[in-house]
Amino acid sequence: MDLFDEILDKAKVAFDVAVKATEDVVDTGKQKFNIASLENKLSKDYKALGEIFYNFKKNGEIDGEAAEQLIAEIDDKKAKIELLKEVMRSAKADRVCANCGAVIDNDIIFCPICGQKLEFTTEE
Repeated sequence: MDLFDEILDKAKVAFDVAVKATEDVVDTGKQKFNIASLENKLSKDYKALGEIFYNFKKNGEIDGEAAEQLIAEIDDKKAKIELLKEVMRSAKADRVCANCGAVIDNDIIFCPICGQKLEFTTEE
């Protein structure tokens, strides 16, 4: 393989790493948006539950079925938010090549950018 082919191969690998990093940023952005959306809906559910409680205290009447449904929806949204946060935490668990600083998948042994045998540190 001549020098030009070697440079071209390294450029392709660098491009692939850049594409993966870009996709990860987009995925993280989508997850943050989904979390914010769920938190907004959660806030509305808490408000509706508060109105049910207010009406109970004021009038002595409670819509138990609506309250139970809201509580179930709140629990579901909280679980989804926690799952999305866990996915984001695990996505940050990629590793970094100590030699060149490239972001590397956890299962790679040699850096595709510099060829160094990898001793990983967790990316901050």
